[in-house]
Amino acid sequence: MIRPNDFVEHIPSDELWCVCGVDYKRGELIPCGWPFPTIAKISDCRLVESRDMPQEEGMKEALVKEGLSSFVESEVNA
Repeated sequence: MIRPNDFVEHIPSDELWCVCGVDYKRGELIPCGWPFPTIAKISDCRLVESRDMPQEEGMKEALVKEGLSSFVESEVNA
C-alpha cells in the first residue's frame, strides 16, 4: 500500500517521486514537488521504497491549503 513519504515510480513519465498524499477512494496520489499539486493515478505508479513514516506536517498543511484534505493521512487511515 502506497503511503506518504514512500518513493514510487510514475510509469508513464518514468520518474521517481516522493509521495505527498494518497486518496485511495479516488484512486489518486500527489507527489511532492513542482508544480504542486500534480495528481496522478495510483494505478500508474509502482512502489519502489516504503519508508513507513507518518505524513509530515508540512505535507498536510500544503494539501489542506490547496483544498485537498482527502489526501491527508489521518491516524485512523495510517
